[in-house]
Amino acid sequence: MSQENLEKIISQQATTIQNLTDEIKLLREQVAYLTQKHYGKSSEQMSLNGQTSLFDESEAQDDGERPRRRHSDYYL
Repeated sequence: MSQENLEKIISQQATTIQNLTDEIKLLREQVAYLTQKHYGKSSEQMSLNGQTSLFDESEAQDDGERPRRRHSDYYL
């Protein structure tokens, strides 16, 4: 092999190494972003969609009247 061929191969390898280094850097940034998105603070907040309510909806509606008590509700 001639000196010229070796220099050409070295140049191609240097370009390949630089391209792979850039790709690794991009992939690391993506992993960091997705890890933060998946495990970060906002991932712990749940939406209320589909979650059952603690109160019955019919009881939650206020019709403006106070509940009536029976004598059996009082303790002596």
